[in-house]
Amino acid sequence: MAFNTSISLEATPRTGRGTNDSRRLRRSGRVPITLYGAGDTASGTVGSRELAAILRSSSGRNTIFTVSLGSESTPVKIADLQLHPVHGRLMHADFMRISLTEKSEFEVPLKIVGEAIGVRQSAGLLDVPTHTLSIKCLPGDLPDSIEVDVSQMEIGDHIRVSELKIDTSKIEVLSDPELMVATVVPPRVEEEPVVEAAPEAAAEPEVIKKGKTEEEEES
Repeated sequence: MAFNTSISLEATPRTGRGTNDSRRLRRSGRVPITLYGAGDTASGTVGSRELAAILRSSSGRNTIFTVSLGSESTPVKIADLQLHPVHGRLMHADFMRISLTEKSEFEVPLKIVGEAIGVRQSAGLLDVPTHTLSIKCLPGDLPDSIEVDVSQMEIGDHIRVSELKIDTSKIEVLSDPELMVATVVPPRVEEEPVVEAAPEAAAEPEVIKKGKTEEEEES
């Protein structure tokens, strides 16, 4: 994914501070941002709809775009997003200035390709414990995702980071090469519930008859 010069956000300098000011901004359709990296840290706001459109794009959080704030216009990447813990509403965003001629670190999503043989033929289960990969590359060499082909995996097979097909001449992988990316495990066997035998009924106690027995009466 190359730097997309057609994507840009117009930011407005932010002068207010505090929770009340942030609420006012969000009610007006703006999101507070912090711009940092090379140069001074700056605060501003961007349109929430415009930022949401970038996040919904195919490259998502890895989109490299231009932010214009005051007299500055610079390429950035999304460094952090703060979401409301209940509503999921975007509360704040951090943008990091990046150089188009220097390598930067990125988190790239993994894309599962194909259906494992062990799943298709043996009812196994595909376990994907890792969903992103840490890499370092030039912005112009940043992929939207890294494919993980699981089509030949049988039960017990696994794929590690070191086995992924990545152009290492352009991309430096920062994640542990032994990190498990995908594995096929046997199907779960549900154990039948054990029915406990009902306890034997206790013998009824002998009823002690009241009064005299017949022998006692005859005597």
